[in-house]
Amino acid sequence: MPTDEELTAVLSRVLDGAAAGAPEPVHGRLAAGARRAGLRRRGRRRAVLAGAVAAVLVAGAAGLAAFGGRPSPGPAAAGPRISDERFAELVGSLLPPGTVSGLVPAGPKPDPHEIGVALTFDDGAGASIVTVKVQYSGVPVEAITCLDAFDTPTGSCDRVLRPDGSVLIVDKLRSQHVDNGQEWRGVWAAPDGRLVTVIEFNGEPSRPNRQQPPLADTALGAMASSPLWAEVFAALTPVPVPAPTAPTAPETGGTGPAPSPAVSADALLDRLTDLLPAGTETGARNTAHTALAVAAAGRRSSLTVAYEPPSARGLADLADLPGTPRTELEVREPLPGGGFVVSTAFGDGKSATYPLLHWVVTVYYPDGARLVLGEWNGERSYEAAPGDPALDLAALKAIALSPAWRS
Repeated sequence: MPTDEELTAVLSRVLDGAAAGAPEPVHGRLAAGARRAGLRRRGRRRAVLAGAVAAVLVAGAAGLAAFGGRPSPGPAAAGPRISDERFAELVGSLLPPGTVSGLVPAGPKPDPHEIGVALTFDDGAGASIVTVKVQYSGVPVEAITCLDAFDTPTGSCDRVLRPDGSVLIVDKLRSQHVDNGQEWRGVWAAPDGRLVTVIEFNGEPSRPNRQQPPLADTALGAMASSPLWAEVFAALTPVPVPAPTAPTAPETGGTGPAPSPAVSADALLDRLTDLLPAGTETGARNTAHTALAVAAAGRRSSLTVAYEPPSARGLADLADLPGTPRTELEVREPLPGGGFVVSTAFGDGKSATYPLLHWVVTVYYPDGARLVLGEWNGERSYEAAPGDPALDLAALKAIALSPAWRS
């Protein structure tokens, strides 16, 4: 059974992360609150919360009968804050028959826009961690999508647009580090910004103890879309969702340059191919992610390139760069005529240096444009493996600094 610290770590990761590929909401204080709560709160509240959940798990099937509906429209203003005990009770009513333990609720300063809990659920086939987050995200429903299989190991994902305009996603992720590690996500999102995320594992993230998580596809989706969450949304403060807008003139702030038209992925990959060192072999290209397979001296890697046209935002980033903390292996060099070239390498996380998994060169042009050239060993980005890449940082830097990118 996972410890309190392990549950807290899972809750922090889940609540800090964006749901199902959506942009990260600005309201991330729930996870921080959960971390600050510490062990002193867990022992006192765990028994109360577990009791609330146990009371509804006895019936079990009563909660399942509520599956298949959807939360009713959110209010214009929030009601009284729902207690962690009541939230845990609602979560328990939506779980199949089983036992719950080790609940980790929100912290002492809850976010008015969201509430979440992590728990251990055992249906008799193995205890598993389950997390639930209910929030007003402020994210347009069209941005709630399946996680990108290029960046995340994915078994399958179903995204259904419902008649009321809401979206229901069941995303089955695979661990790239743990044998048979499974992470299944049920996500329900409404056009007004309401968002429910239910995440379950087949045991603990680092220690699977069963073939699959406890809730099957339909039960996971039904739990995320249950009408019982309406009580929770009524006690949360809505967050405005940006209305779709027609394309406008490029942002310049009145003083910046007029951006150039966006460059197509094929054009970028063609230019990248032309600039490769002699003897470099090319393989498959992925236009969806502007990536190109390369090989040199028996080493195989993937390159990806991105170009951002000149903009006022780019100028601001350039101005802020000198005051931005460096990563450990980062090297910044000023360019003749203005701008910078930044070279770096890092491992599993930008502060990790062993083993190295990513090599990146970024050019900040004086007019606010930016070019980013990255490399890793593997086909998909999540497959990044240690070892010397096909092209070293010096070669990447020479490619990135070519004036051909600006012609």
